[in-house]
Amino acid sequence: MENEKLVDLAKKVSKNRDEGAFSDLFDFFAPKINAYYLKNNLSFEQSEELTQEVLSVIWTKADLFNPQRSKFITWVFTIARNKKIDLHRKNKNRKAEDEDVRLYLYQNNKITDYEVQSSIDKIKQELDENQQKLIKMSFFEQKSHKIIAQELEIPIGTVKSRIRSTLNKMQKFLS
Repeated sequence: MENEKLVDLAKKVSKNRDEGAFSDLFDFFAPKINAYYLKNNLSFEQSEELTQEVLSVIWTKADLFNPQRSKFITWVFTIARNKKIDLHRKNKNRKAEDEDVRLYLYQNNKITDYEVQSSIDKIKQELDENQQKLIKMSFFEQKSHKIIAQELEIPIGTVKSRIRSTLNKMQKFLS
C-alpha cells in the first residue's frame, strides 16, 4: 500500500475514529507486524499480543504521526520495535546468582563446584570494593556505562577502562 494511502487512512482514524479506515490499516499491518515479531524469536502468543498493542497505539495515537518526519510504515515499525524492547526489559531477569556465573564462565561444566567457588572467592578477595561495585553495576544490574558514570560521578571513559582492567584481572584468576 502506498504511503499516501496509509497517511490518509491514519488521518481518518485520528480525526473521525473511522473504523473502516482502521480496519484497512489493521488488515495491512497485522500480518507484517506479527511476522516481524516471529522473525525476532518471539513466541506466537507474544507476537500476537504485541501486534495487538501496536495496533491499539495506532488507534489511540494516530494523531501523533507526522508525515513530515517519516513514512507511516516507519512510524508503525518504530512502535513495534519499542514494544519488543519493552517486553525484553520487562522479562529480563536482573538477579544473577553464583550458579549463573558458573554456567556462563564454565559452559563445558568440566570444572567442579568447589573449583568454581574457589575461583569466585579468590576474585572477591583480590578485587577492591570499587572494582566489585563496577562489575556488579555493569553485569549484574545491567546498567549502561553512561548510567554508571552518572551514578558514580566519574567520566564514562574512566568507567570503561576500569571495567576492562577489572575483567582482565578477573580473567587471570580464572585461567
